[in-house]
Amino acid sequence: MNILVVFPSGLEAKNFETDSKHMVDVLVSGIGGFTTMYSLTKYCTEHRPDFIIHAGICGSFDETLQLGEVTNVMIDYFADFGIFENEKWKTGFEMGLLSSHKTPFTEGKLVAPNNDFAEFPKVVAVTSQTITTTKAQRNMLLHKFQPSIETMEGAFVHYVCIKEEIPFVHLRAVSNYVGERDKSKWDMNQSIQNLHFSIQKVIQSFE
Repeated sequence: MNILVVFPSGLEAKNFETDSKHMVDVLVSGIGGFTTMYSLTKYCTEHRPDFIIHAGICGSFDETLQLGEVTNVMIDYFADFGIFENEKWKTGFEMGLLSSHKTPFTEGKLVAPNNDFAEFPKVVAVTSQTITTTKAQRNMLLHKFQPSIETMEGAFVHYVCIKEEIPFVHLRAVSNYVGERDKSKWDMNQSIQNLHFSIQKVIQSFE
């Protein structure tokens, strides 16, 4: 079995190792959606993995999620695809720019395949190329999408995997809470350590 682990950054990938009997490759896609979509599509065109694990850190809207906790993203949204007009956010689907029911979308959502990784809480994510720093941004996203976490790459990986019909799982470890810019209150090291352990558990499930 050929498994691809996709990390957004070298920091998240650093020191990741596995002794699996499967062929496990690592792709550092680059931070942000555009680099991720290009590098992942190029990889899949050249190598065609059997399964993809997308893994990284994230900010959490939900303070019941603990710093370092690893989540299982089942639904992701392109949260910045649309227009802010008359003090309201309108998605590109609501504007009629794309069909919300055409593959890879399901009512505007990018839905991951069902999986058996019950040890990781299943969450909804938003993907945005703009990091949320204000209360107004935070409230708008919560009202529109009801997300638990925020990333800059996740929906792009969902998009490619669904279009290419490659099974995948999307794991994110909570490194900080959305809006908190004081990095002394983040926990990057524990988040990445827990993320690597969780990736190993997913890979071991195929042994």
